[in-house]
Amino acid sequence: MESTIIGEDEKDIGTKVTDNNGVVHQVEMHKKNGKIYAHEQDGYPDDPPKRTNREDEMVAQVREYAKWHVYREREYDTLPPRRNPDRIAATLATVREMDDAEFERHFGTLVQQFRSYGDNTVDRPIELEDAVPHEEGVVYKQDVYLDATIEDVRGYHEEFADGAESFATAVVGRLQEAGVFGMLGDRLGGFLESDGSNDVDSQSTDTTPSEHFRQFGFAHVSEPYYMYHRTNKPARTVGGEDDDQRAPDTVIEVIPTAAVTESLDVFRAFLVHHLLCQIRDTYIGMGVEPPAAYRMLGAGIHHYTIKYKHFEMYPEYFDTDAEIDGYGYY
Repeated sequence: MESTIIGEDEKDIGTKVTDNNGVVHQVEMHKKNGKIYAHEQDGYPDDPPKRTNREDEMVAQVREYAKWHVYREREYDTLPPRRNPDRIAATLATVREMDDAEFERHFGTLVQQFRSYGDNTVDRPIELEDAVPHEEGVVYKQDVYLDATIEDVRGYHEEFADGAESFATAVVGRLQEAGVFGMLGDRLGGFLESDGSNDVDSQSTDTTPSEHFRQFGFAHVSEPYYMYHRTNKPARTVGGEDDDQRAPDTVIEVIPTAAVTESLDVFRAFLVHHLLCQIRDTYIGMGVEPPAAYRMLGAGIHHYTIKYKHFEMYPEYFDTDAEIDGYGYY
């Protein structure tokens, strides 16, 4: 992808983007929120239903890349918050650095919900609707709101990446030791094949990074809620109604597996790995290879997990056993 800014006034900004097929696009957006109001190109059908999946995805990548370019070059807040790698990295670092009591306060309900999948004596805090096709075929979510402004976190995912490779290796080692990837892979494989889804040193248990990362704190973390896919119907989300008036900085989206509840340390590593994969997905979604520290395998943003499974143009980045050049566990 290549992009240049071709015009700007008080409210709007225009970009020219050359996509990975060499097609030139002109994308214009509002500077305040990144809302695109004009997109012209001659390489693909203008009518989305007439495009192939690949053509439609190229158009989608360009739109994300244009927002990213304006965000980087002009520092306008044009990216959707939950697709901004700086916000996700700030969430990740804060999860990693908080003490166990605070971690359990924010995520203890989700831990208990996951534990109930392996132990039927554990009370399930979230009861699933009868319409759920099967209890393992759900995605649990939590909305995270940072106690930070966009100016506080701008560029943070690059700052974090400088020390993240050894840190990520330790996280993956902890999950491998706990047997998480095998069980999670089985669960994820079954989930993606369901009818509704069409829409280091392994002995190391120390996941502490060699240096502490800058923290930001959470202004608010929602209660867990869930979504599930339905055959020939839109996915259904149950819960998730928050009073907060702004969009969440990060949305955690994970499928249930009891293996991650061995300890808070393992569950923390599980969330951190998930957020590393989310940062990867923000780059893949705009047609760009992520920085090396984020070339992880595993499930990140659920929207992209579904694309990786069903669009031939993408490798299966969600699969921890996939063989993709440059991706793995260092």
